[in-house]
Amino acid sequence: MKLKRLKAQHGEPMCWSDYLSLPFTQTVITETLRMGNIIIGVMRKAVKDIEIKGYLIPKGWCAFAYFRSVHLDENNYEWPYQFNPWRWQEKDMISNSIFTPFGGGQRLCPGLDLARLEASIFLHHFVTQFRWVAEEDTVVNFPTVRMKRRMPIWVKRREN
Repeated sequence: MKLKRLKAQHGEPMCWSDYLSLPFTQTVITETLRMGNIIIGVMRKAVKDIEIKGYLIPKGWCAFAYFRSVHLDENNYEWPYQFNPWRWQEKDMISNSIFTPFGGGQRLCPGLDLARLEASIFLHHFVTQFRWVAEEDTVVNFPTVRMKRRMPIWVKRREN
């Protein structure tokens, strides 16, 4: 809000560096991606025989890497089912192999920065220009964690 007011006083639009300079917004986006990624995983073809936890995956077979099995693992994250953007302020976990919402290595999503920017812009406008209240809902755990009523919210534009 402070950045928005400062930019408005000078008649300037917000730019790329402004959005990236909002560290807490970035931690909220990171935590959102950890808990509920757009894609649930990726298929990969084994280029050679490989053993994972005692299971043989023969050359040529396909394996599915399920991101949530990493992102919601208690061995990787304390209280993994709790939304906690502050966890990303403590250490640089974004660059390691336990946070993979955009893939990794040679197959890292080329739209990573654009996706984060779009999420930043959306959050900025959603928080600064609208009031919103979530209706009560219940969690359904099968086949994936989803809300029964799809987590409806009431949204109303803020009056200036």
